[in-house]
Amino acid sequence: MPLSQSRPKFPATNALFPPTRDSALAKLEHFIPFAGEHYRLERNFDYGSGKHNSVSQLSPYIRNGTISESEVVASVLKSHPYHEAEKFLQEVFWRIYWKGYLDNRPALWTNYLEDLSELNLDASQAKTHQQARNGATGIDSFDTWSEELQQTGYLHNHARMWFASIWIFTLKLPWQLGAAFFLEHLLDGDPASNTLGWRWVAGLHTKGKSYLARPSNITRYTQGRFQPAGGLAAEAISIPDSHPAIPASYKKRPAPPQGLQQGEGLLMLDEDLRPHLEGLDEKSHILGMYPQNDYSQLPCSEPVRVFRETSLRNTLQDLSERKSCCVEVTTHPSSEAIETWAQKYGLHTLWLAQPQIGPWNDLWSEIEPRLAKSGLQILKFRPWWENELFPSATHGFFKFHKGIKPVATRMANATS
Repeated sequence: MPLSQSRPKFPATNALFPPTRDSALAKLEHFIPFAGEHYRLERNFDYGSGKHNSVSQLSPYIRNGTISESEVVASVLKSHPYHEAEKFLQEVFWRIYWKGYLDNRPALWTNYLEDLSELNLDASQAKTHQQARNGATGIDSFDTWSEELQQTGYLHNHARMWFASIWIFTLKLPWQLGAAFFLEHLLDGDPASNTLGWRWVAGLHTKGKSYLARPSNITRYTQGRFQPAGGLAAEAISIPDSHPAIPASYKKRPAPPQGLQQGEGLLMLDEDLRPHLEGLDEKSHILGMYPQNDYSQLPCSEPVRVFRETSLRNTLQDLSERKSCCVEVTTHPSSEAIETWAQKYGLHTLWLAQPQIGPWNDLWSEIEPRLAKSGLQILKFRPWWENELFPSATHGFFKFHKGIKPVATRMANATS
């Protein structure tokens, strides 16, 4: 029987994750009752596509800022005491930890791109790589996850760990290619979480500590849907890291302004749609940017492209309707496009949420020096919780973990 007939049909991406804030808020509201004890007990179970009801499925919306980490944390803590919802809250803060860690060590991203560009697969590896992408390795669980990822833009977190482990240790494919495959298809594809998560599975993030997918674990947490009795690697081979250790270096940014003054504008990237500025009004000028034809050297699938661009447009439309802001969008961001927009409205100062290390930061590093020559002032900011937590995202999660509760409490109080 052909693979396409032997596996379940997957829901369409736009049906699972409509790119609107209302859809994000509806998912959050639906999940809140399950964010406590239920999540702690059920979070590791992958029941299959369309049945991921024991996890929030908020990650695509948190990833692009349709809703902020602060909103999610505050909403959960209104219904659950901290100790009851701690497991879920930790997952929200893991994403912040990964972002901070990569921000403190940006060379990890540069090294990853260099490794990716220099990979040279032999004929056997190239064949295995194509089979992995096609969901045709003969490992039923892995092949199903490969199809689910490409058709829905989403995978359960536990399945992502199993998938990465099988990719690296069973199929013996470079982790860099696996990370690129995820970034290509995940709606929540995050340069930090993704790159560092794959490094963690490979045993490179915490030296000597890798993650090995075990058949018994897969069988248990898929409730017998998959029973890979054999065929998976029995041990995690050591993955060499050709790059020297990188010391951490933290750079603080100012907090976002309350609003925009005369002559100031806001640049909004498709990777960060969070409502950083509360005082926006009809005098506020916002330029949304989506790099349709130049997203670094890493391509993204059409569903991911549509989700990112539509989310950006919907966010700007919402700001136009609710706060009467003057909004525009460019899908070809460049220093010339930004300068033309600023001149059109007499703007001399542009605010921008600091791009996270990844494709947008790479693109921005080319744009910003050219803008500086035009006389425009660029002011980059970060939300307060990133400034609070990034300095401790230098080693393992344990050190970072100590700061989570006071920040979570402050998030809840700030929006109460």
